[in-house]
Formats: sequence, structure tokens, C-alpha cells
Amino acid sequence: MSVHQRKIKQIVLSIGSETFQCQVRSWKMNNNTEDGEKIHTQCPEGEVREEADPDWSLDLTALADWRENGFSDWLTMHDGEVVDFSVDHHPDIPAEHVRWEGKLNIKAPSVGGEARETEQTEITLQCVGKPVYSRVTA
Repeated sequence: MSVHQRKIKQIVLSIGSETFQCQVRSWKMNNNTEDGEKIHTQCPEGEVREEADPDWSLDLTALADWRENGFSDWLTMHDGEVVDFSVDHHPDIPAEHVRWEGKLNIKAPSVGGEARETEQTEITLQCVGKPVYSRVTA
């Protein structure tokens, strides 16, 4: 297979019933699932691995927005709720448009920073279970 590369330029991010991609500077869908524990038995093929529970999260760095229903305000107002989410990656490239969707535990962001710096919201939101990955076709 030949070399292929792509810059990250555009996503569609829906959390609850809102879209926030215009505030997002960076994002990362994390598979934090650990390998299952190895269990050994007393026979030659006696190694098995226990199944691990899925552990996924979504890291977001966004421009802070404290206007009513802005990104930072929305997270704070919905702190502790479980909501639907989806992330469309490369939505502008039909052959590479993929999606993760599932449920997120919403958490209020931390607030503050250095004087005269652009205010940002950095947050890790935990997924409920494993998000569903799919290819998006027209």
C-alpha cells in the first residue's frame, strides 16, 4: 500500500442537541481500554486473557465560550448528565468520512488561566461504554 497522509481540518461535533465544532481547536478520541489480565493454567496451551471492560474518552480543547449555551456554559449547565454525542472525522472527504457515536458523561470544565492569554476550555469527557465506529456513505 502506498503512503497516504491527511491534515485534520474539519470535524462535525454534536454533544446533546448542540454542535460545537467551530469552538474546537483540538480533539482526540481515546481508547483507554487496558489489555485483559493473563490467566495461566497447567497445560501447554494454558494461557487465556480475560476480557477487559471498554474505557473510552473524548479530549477536547476549545475556545472558551461563556455566552448562554456557548461551549463552556453548556458543559457547566449539563454537568453530571449523560448525553448522546457524535464526532464526524473528515466530513468533507467522502472516501474518508468516519464517525464515532455513543454517550458521554458531561463534566463542567475548569476555569481560569494566564492574564492576557486566550481563554480555552480543556476537558476530558468519559464515554459510557465503547463508541460505535462507522463509515459515513452519501
